[in-house]
Amino acid sequence: MRKFSEDPNIKPADIRKEKIFVAIITALFLIYVLIWSLVYSFSDAMAIMGLAFFILVPALGTNGMMVLCGKIGKIPRFPIDNGKTFKDGERIFGDGKSWNGFIGGWLTGFLISAAICWFFFLKIAEAEMYSGFKFIDYDYIRNFIKHVMNPDGTIRTSYWLSQCFIALGSPIGDLIGSFFKRRKKVKRGEVYLFWDQNDFVIVSSLIACIWFPYHWYFWIFVLLITPILTALANWVGYIIGKKDVPW
Repeated sequence: MRKFSEDPNIKPADIRKEKIFVAIITALFLIYVLIWSLVYSFSDAMAIMGLAFFILVPALGTNGMMVLCGKIGKIPRFPIDNGKTFKDGERIFGDGKSWNGFIGGWLTGFLISAAICWFFFLKIAEAEMYSGFKFIDYDYIRNFIKHVMNPDGTIRTSYWLSQCFIALGSPIGDLIGSFFKRRKKVKRGEVYLFWDQNDFVIVSSLIACIWFPYHWYFWIFVLLITPILTALANWVGYIIGKKDVPW
């Protein structure tokens, strides 16, 4: 098991920045949940977070699978920018962004996540009791589910299309984030807080707006919970040897 303190490539200052950032985001997330609980109910807060979260499961799943698919044993990596540089002399994306992770992560993330979400949305459609809710009611759920299921209970074709493109938004957002990191001279492996954790989910959220009623309160939940989940996933990825740095 790898340890941060024993890695000469990990700066203690970067670890502190990461921990402070995660602590602040976690505090803001808990405050947001508390506000929802006081204004409406804790059940409403959890339901809204669940709906926002499961819309973006394809993006989160793909983001995780990109790390796994991008570094598999002795399989050679194929950098997306093919080693080319931009006009500023820096790499366009860098070695960290490969076709292995882009295509492998997208396809596996889409297939796994679409199946999970399909099961989740079926369970929502079967729910009939909404006691304990003040904001969420039957009509709210019906209006949400109609974007996933037909009146006869079958899954809409557009649902699978939405899952495919929401998943695709993850590697695209990651590439956009890497492009701007290179332009700002941020080297591969350096800490780039907030954007590193949210670039992929911002693009996927914009794509989700095409198919789902993606309200402003969904955006806040997602932008607060994603850095926390991403930080945990990155730490685990680093410990098991799938990432070079824990961010």
